[in-house]
Amino acid sequence: MTVLAKHKRQLLFIYSCESSFSKEMLAYASAVDKKLQIINICKEKISDTIWLEIAGMLNVTLGELFSPKHSNAEDVGDVTSFDETDWLKLINSKPSLLQVPIVVNADKALRIKEKTDMMNVLDN
Repeated sequence: MTVLAKHKRQLLFIYSCESSFSKEMLAYASAVDKKLQIINICKEKISDTIWLEIAGMLNVTLGELFSPKHSNAEDVGDVTSFDETDWLKLINSKPSLLQVPIVVNADKALRIKEKTDMMNVLDN
């Protein structure tokens, strides 16, 4: 069962305002011809269920979704033994770990790692 509302004419943009790249990509997303729903995880928490659904859509673990080793991310120490519960607690307390935005459109999710990723979203 899906929790996210997914419609082909709607774009869900999830980002952390602590990432300058994410803020830059938000400007591009604002130009899309679809209804744009924006979630800044610094101000708005996402439920654990939705994080798990997004990770599933991206076919990655929560550990792959967040970037504890990124230079802009807060130091969180050793995460090698973290399970899903640990990652969910961590992302809700340290939104800087989400260094690249996530876009959800219909039944697809994409991590925007480069400008070209965002351009591909805008073209579809």
